[in-house]
Amino acid sequence: MRKETHQPKPLGRPVAKVDDIPMKEKILFAAIELFSLNGYTKTSVRQIARAVDVTEGAIYRHYASKEELLDAVFSYAREFIFTPLPIEDQLENPSGMSVFRGLLAPLPQLITSMPVVIKIARIMYHEMQSNENIRSYYLQEFVQPADVYIEQLFTSCIEKGLVIACDAKSLANVFNAFRSEWTFRHFIVGRDSEDVGKLEAELERHILFFEQMFSTSPNKKGAVHTS
Repeated sequence: MRKETHQPKPLGRPVAKVDDIPMKEKILFAAIELFSLNGYTKTSVRQIARAVDVTEGAIYRHYASKEELLDAVFSYAREFIFTPLPIEDQLENPSGMSVFRGLLAPLPQLITSMPVVIKIARIMYHEMQSNENIRSYYLQEFVQPADVYIEQLFTSCIEKGLVIACDAKSLANVFNAFRSEWTFRHFIVGRDSEDVGKLEAELERHILFFEQMFSTSPNKKGAVHTS
């Protein structure tokens, strides 16, 4: 994983032409598409094979089982997880943008620029209802690291007088719960990921809420980068 100092970019290989993609990746992408549309349980290896025009045996030459293929989907997702900047870099903010705006405003453009991640998120949200391994993965890879990082960021903002004195851990939990709920509502349930302008406008009122409730003053706000 690599650090991003300005505009976040998805990690992984450059986009290749379909004919240039190795068969193992073609199978993976077909599985992501079908798992996202139909669910993991309702998708058969035969359907995946049909989608890439190969036999079931060809699938098993690359993936020992459908379970291994699902694991590969989530491993692929790790390529799109960004390494947060160090806290001190986050607080370097000549623009005066609030920490809340810096964390939330880029979300619509960032998420819609990575449709494969949206599909994987849909798979994850759906399957973790009945799969303990996926629930554990979601907590360990997404929820817990985000809570720790945002708590540290808010603690630094409080110490510097950029955010009002409060329980940084509780604020981080509430903030991250909102980010998860907003993402779930618009990209998992609503699936309205095409209209970025509409998403940005809808998110603006939430940004203003966090600023009005927790920033110390309109002209003294910190942090601009996403985590």
